[in-house]
Amino acid sequence: RQVTAMATVEAVDTAKKIVTLKGPEGRVVDLNVKDPEQLKLVKKGDKVEVVYTEALAVSVESAPKKAEKAPAKK
Repeated sequence: RQVTAMATVEAVDTAKKIVTLKGPEGRVVDLNVKDPEQLKLVKKGDKVEVVYTEALAVSVESAPKKAEKAPAKK
């Protein structure tokens, strides 16, 4: 599912090519920027629109078979 949200730029690290964004619900994420030229366009405090894709991976496996109980000794 593709999500669009407004975020606030919390930090810009041009050396590491990372921008830190804070979303509308307070979640903070560090993002690697592929094009470092884009970092020249933003500064701390800027409001930016972000579009990202949420994904979920699920793995389904059979439950292990229960071991048969040995007959009780009399």
